[in-house]
Amino acid sequence: MIKTDTPSPSLRNHLIQGAFGSLGLKLGQTLLSLVWAVVLARLLGVDGFGIYVFCISIVNLLTIPAMLGGQQLLVREVAAYNVRDELHFLFGLLRRMRQATTAASILLSLCAAGVGWWIYQESPLRWPFLIAMSLIPLITAMNLQGAVLWGLRHVLLGQANRVLLPALCLVLISCIFWFKRSELTPTIVLAAYATSAGLLVIATHVVMQLVFPKSTTPIKPAYENSRWMHSMLPFMFSDAMQMLNNETSVVLLGAMQGTEAVGLFRVGQQGAGLVTFGLLAVNMAIAPIVAELFAKGETQRLQNMISRSIIAIMAFAIPVALCLILGGRWLLPLVFGRQYTPAYIPMVILCLGQLVNACAGSVGLILNMVGLEHLVARGVAIAALNNVALNAVLIPFWGPTGAAIASSTSLAIWNVLLALWLYKRTGLISTLKLS
Repeated sequence: MIKTDTPSPSLRNHLIQGAFGSLGLKLGQTLLSLVWAVVLARLLGVDGFGIYVFCISIVNLLTIPAMLGGQQLLVREVAAYNVRDELHFLFGLLRRMRQATTAASILLSLCAAGVGWWIYQESPLRWPFLIAMSLIPLITAMNLQGAVLWGLRHVLLGQANRVLLPALCLVLISCIFWFKRSELTPTIVLAAYATSAGLLVIATHVVMQLVFPKSTTPIKPAYENSRWMHSMLPFMFSDAMQMLNNETSVVLLGAMQGTEAVGLFRVGQQGAGLVTFGLLAVNMAIAPIVAELFAKGETQRLQNMISRSIIAIMAFAIPVALCLILGGRWLLPLVFGRQYTPAYIPMVILCLGQLVNACAGSVGLILNMVGLEHLVARGVAIAALNNVALNAVLIPFWGPTGAAIASSTSLAIWNVLLALWLYKRTGLISTLKLS
């Protein structure tokens, strides 16, 4: 039995405030996202909802190269520079990331729009796809803004857009539906989504100016370009493989079986995503603390924090998974409509995969925050290749159910590999300790 140290009051207070604040925001985001999905699923129908989901999946995939691995890098480096009071490097990092990601996101947006214009000339996907591509620079900026705020320990502010985006979208859609009095289409929904994202990027920029560290003397930005680049590439590769894991099923379902299959699968994902509610809330609270404690060499305090966090994660995951598995056949038609009843079996399979994900704890985040992002990239690459292969084989035979099997299998492989590598390289245990 390892003797535990009592965390300092400041660390304890930050963890309590961050965890409960994150939990509240995550609850708000989950509820609003669920309401958003239910509203769209009912108003657009299975096919229209599938078109919306397919377009958003493409945006999510292309946002990863547009961010250039900057999201994880910013959380880690901003936290480290801030605690060491190295504001010159902090200013330099933010300037470089802003320059690079703005150029990359706009270029990707234009290229993707051009390809979509050519491919979907006679398809109902054409205009929704074109409007969706305008989201790439906006979502890129929003994610990076949140990462900077997390690194500065403004955990709640860093997550605020996750709650405000679906809320603002619901308001805009309600106004459009009320005043226009016409049928809602995927094109209108995506236009409202892009408008909401743009407004939030502007608002978050104003907030960042208010909370950013101030200096009494002018600070000249300094740059560690080679070191940042060395970390950005594994982060970008890891993020890309992770997003490939998340969105491969949707993209291949859309390509092989059409947008109706996409709509059913996404509803199953929406339910299964509730299982990792606690994991995501804890991750948002502990990300900058993991980097800070490891940088100070305080590995025992870090292990103590991880051990406490996994208990909270599992306390949410297990009851939610049981509720969805046992009551899902009744809940799906009640919430989304009878046309989504076939999503039950995919949802059960996805719940089992997410339960494994939750029980592995914050393993991916910990590896990234302690400078072992190359192991995350390696593990997620193995899982992503497995996911693509299984989806390609199983979707033609079993549709959304095959996609669920592929997704859950790859998620389990990724978590097991990362947990083993974390223990081998650092001695840290991300799962529940029995002694």
